[in-house]
Amino acid sequence: MAAPVTFQRVADLASTIDKSVESFTNGKAEPSHQVEWYQPKLTNLPETARKLFKDYSGINESEIVEHIHRVRDRAWDILPYPCIGVFRFLDFGAHLSPIYPTVLERVIAGETFLDLGCCFGQDIRKLVADGASSDNLLGADTEGRFADLGYDLFKDSGTLKARFYTQSIFDEVFLPEWHGKVDVIYLGSFLHLFDFEKQKIVVSQLTKLLRRKKGSLVFGRNLGADQGGAFRMNALGWDLYRHSEQTIRKLWAEAPDGDWAVSAELTRYQSEGWDDGRRSWQGDEIKQMYFSAVRI
Repeated sequence: MAAPVTFQRVADLASTIDKSVESFTNGKAEPSHQVEWYQPKLTNLPETARKLFKDYSGINESEIVEHIHRVRDRAWDILPYPCIGVFRFLDFGAHLSPIYPTVLERVIAGETFLDLGCCFGQDIRKLVADGASSDNLLGADTEGRFADLGYDLFKDSGTLKARFYTQSIFDEVFLPEWHGKVDVIYLGSFLHLFDFEKQKIVVSQLTKLLRRKKGSLVFGRNLGADQGGAFRMNALGWDLYRHSEQTIRKLWAEAPDGDWAVSAELTRYQSEGWDDGRRSWQGDEIKQMYFSAVRI
């Protein structure tokens, strides 16, 4: 069993994600539409999104795209993340994971689910649309205004019972009221924001939240590559981390509090809502990884 990771100050640990607007806009003081990761129009509404906005949110089909544009552009003015600029939140990425049917079955049965880095809470809405009760669903993000926009995006402020928290995983005490009470945690486009040592801090925090029993689960998706490691995404000016199957297993091999069975697969980096199906600024060497880690 690996030794617990030693904590340092939040300012040292979270520097990768604590970016000013200038960090997302190539030095401009305001959110800019003149960057490669801002797609002006949604030219292809994914079928999953169309069905969810129609059946769950009750939006007329002819109004869905315009509605998405309005909320997306409000979010862009808050923080111009690439996943917002290119409508990647419309993937509802958790349901694309190979383990999603198992996750859905467990959540429907009453297990507690946390979406870490939840943005609008779109994956929480997908679970509810697929039959899960929202009572046992949690979301956490460092930007609380995204949760508010989520209610606007999905038109469910009067019905959704999920709980949203504005907090950083690098806070020394993270969601203390949920320690040992969470069954499933989802990490969507999250791990690749941090170097390997910071990811060890993330994993250490997650193990505090998860129930100390066989079957506790973390799953997610992130940037991947055949050869894992840190790299510079020049278009964004960011230092990110691509996992290979070997590096994601190494990360969980060093996790505290138990042993973990890890599964991982690399796929093409793409999104249904992108206007070209694949953003050219990513490069062919970047892939997408789906992974799961189950306590054994």
